[in-house]
Parts: sequence; structure tokens; C-alpha cells
Amino acid sequence: MRSIHCFYRRSLFAAVAAAAMAAAMAPAARATSDGGVDVQRYLVYVPSRSAAVDQAANIRAFEDNGFTVVTLAYAGEDALTHARRVRDEVRALIASGVAPGAITVVGAGAGSPVAALASATTGNRHVNYALLGNCDDRLAEMPGFHMSGRVLGLRDADDHASQSCRRLWRDAPRLGERRDMVLHTGHGAALFDAPRTQWLQPLSDWSRNGRVAVGEVKVASAK
Repeated sequence: MRSIHCFYRRSLFAAVAAAAMAAAMAPAARATSDGGVDVQRYLVYVPSRSAAVDQAANIRAFEDNGFTVVTLAYAGEDALTHARRVRDEVRALIASGVAPGAITVVGAGAGSPVAALASATTGNRHVNYALLGNCDDRLAEMPGFHMSGRVLGLRDADDHASQSCRRLWRDAPRLGERRDMVLHTGHGAALFDAPRTQWLQPLSDWSRNGRVAVGEVKVASAK
């Protein structure tokens, strides 16, 4: 059960204890020049299985944007079991003292439905999620499927296999702010194969509770 990138290693059974150790070793929050607080942010990456993706470059880009990265790659399990592994990681981080709003789960390609399932099983309104293409609206038919958290859906206009994420947001009382965004880059399905500013910047802004204003489809904040 190895990830592509290990910021720190642990077995699933020792997740909570190891997360607490990682939190203790992480840099403390510090004041910024404008008087705010620079909060340590965590990114749980559920990568695509495509061999075309430069996973190492994507992970470096996440780290360059200030994230502590935990990668939970496909390990041969079904999507729901994979999603529960992601859920357990998120819950372990929260149990270690990390604020839910400082956690972003990113699913790309085949990892996008896994991240959506993790959202539904985690049930925390404040955790951030970014679904990079490949929203599977069939998940909405699953009994008990109700997404939670703040959810950003990103897809390229030329990726005709990727659908809107909006159907996944129905009947979801623990869903907070959400955006369904279409980018016009010309890369199509290959957009997320490399760390491109067109998707990295909206993702980074979203993780910091920012207002993402790129794209042609916008869904207002939940009331």
C-alpha cells in the first residue's frame, strides 16, 4: 500500500498516531507580513492512473504552493475501499489537530470519483475537495451518497468525456460552497497531466477559501 510520493510513511492501522507525529513535526503557524497567519495546509492527492501524467512534477508543484502532500495512489482495491482509505487519512489529520479547512483532497482522472466518494463518507462540511475532470454522475445513484465539504470541479472544454459535477451535489446537506468550472486551455483531457497554472491557481485559491473566478459555469454558495 505504497503511494507514489511519501511525505511520511505509515501503515493504515497506525494512521492516527503517525498523523499526530507528523503534525508535531510540521512547521507551526506563523505571522505573515500583512499581520495574518500562515497556516500549514495539507493536500491529500488521489492521482490518475494514466501513465501520461507526470505525477512527480504535479506533487512538486503542490509542495511549491505550500502544501504538505500525502499521496494515496490506487493499490488494487475497488473505488469505495480506496475512498475509505482517503477518508481515514483526512480523519487522522483532523484527529491530530489539523483544521478541516486546512485540508484539501484532490482527485484526478480515475482518482476523481474516489475523491467524491471520500467526500461522501467523510461528512465534514469544511474539508476542501478538488475534482480534476472525470466527474462520474452515476455516483449520485448510489444509496446514501451525499457529498460534503467545499467542492471545486474543474474540467477542460475540449475534454468531452468529462461531465459536470453538479449532479453529484444534489441532496447534500453537508455540502458547503461549490463551483463547477470549465477551462478553455485547448489541452482537453491532458490538461492535468502536468502542473499547469490554468488549474493549479484555481486549486490553490480554493484551498485557501478564495473566490475562484475562472470558467464559464458557476454555482452559488450553498445557503
